[in-house]
Amino acid sequence: MAVGADSTSVNTGHCGKAGWKVLLLEKKKFPRDKYCGDAVCKTGIEILIEMGIYDSLITQNKAHVSDSGGMVSPAGLSFIGRSKEGLGGVPAAIAIKRTHLDEAIAKAAKRIGADLREEAPVKDAKLDKEAGLWTISIEDDERTFRSRVLVCADGAPSKLATELGLVTRPPDSTCSRAFVEGGTHRFNADGVVFYNKEMLPGYSALFRHPNDELNFCCYIIPGNPKVRSEDLAYWHNYLLEKDPAITKALGDRYKIERMKAASLRLGGEKQSSGDHVLVVGDAAGMIDPLTGEGIHHAMEGGKIAAEFLGEAFMQGNYDSEAMRIYHGRWMKRFGYDFKW
Repeated sequence: MAVGADSTSVNTGHCGKAGWKVLLLEKKKFPRDKYCGDAVCKTGIEILIEMGIYDSLITQNKAHVSDSGGMVSPAGLSFIGRSKEGLGGVPAAIAIKRTHLDEAIAKAAKRIGADLREEAPVKDAKLDKEAGLWTISIEDDERTFRSRVLVCADGAPSKLATELGLVTRPPDSTCSRAFVEGGTHRFNADGVVFYNKEMLPGYSALFRHPNDELNFCCYIIPGNPKVRSEDLAYWHNYLLEKDPAITKALGDRYKIERMKAASLRLGGEKQSSGDHVLVVGDAAGMIDPLTGEGIHHAMEGGKIAAEFLGEAFMQGNYDSEAMRIYHGRWMKRFGYDFKW
């Protein structure tokens, strides 16, 4: 059973494909939003291809291939390159709204074999250690569900993993997002990261979506005492108004929606497993503390979790020592790149 249907839902898809009975609980009804930078890197794209949904996202005009992209340095130096010239068929990144991405992955998991239940917020989760089974209750619902393994994939705040004592700290950062209406700006690349020297190590970015729409996002990264999470709105607006590279890219007639914000859990949790339970994605802090990038890490972490659970199901061993193997695997794959 997995709680939270977002980019980590690849784990339920892989388990369902292997023939295991999988329940996927999502507290909201699709399509539903999630605030972030909307950029999916090459590793995540390869997983979308494996799931058979990448081509349809492109042909349905839900995702835009980021071929032309680069950065603006703190000193104002800029570079724009093309990813197809160096990477070939699989691009470096795509931009896709989470309303489209998360629904596509969850519905693909359902087609593969997962039992997707929408509008099913979890109220309580209790483990019967003697029976080796979780009992999950849903808010405003008399029904309960039982499962051998629980996967917590409920986002950066991770209410469930926190209540279970696996996650012991609050999210440590935040990000903004605001869409810019197509045809109202001057931005002519697919994606650019802006490193304003005043807010380092944080950054901002513009990513092009289909129909010339842009995502402007600002990421607060811990390390600068003058740039705090609670000041996100200030920095979001400051960059729009004062950063020379951003003001040049947008022009003076752009139309932008009101800023939205989300919390971030950076750098990985030191514990992401326990008796009969795994923690995956943002809930486990699978977000790079240097870049704030987390979508492809969550997807890869979900795949690692699914592959491990396949082995655990075959062995019939779900105790805390066995489940720690999962933590070691995602740490070895990408977690040791994070700062602890």
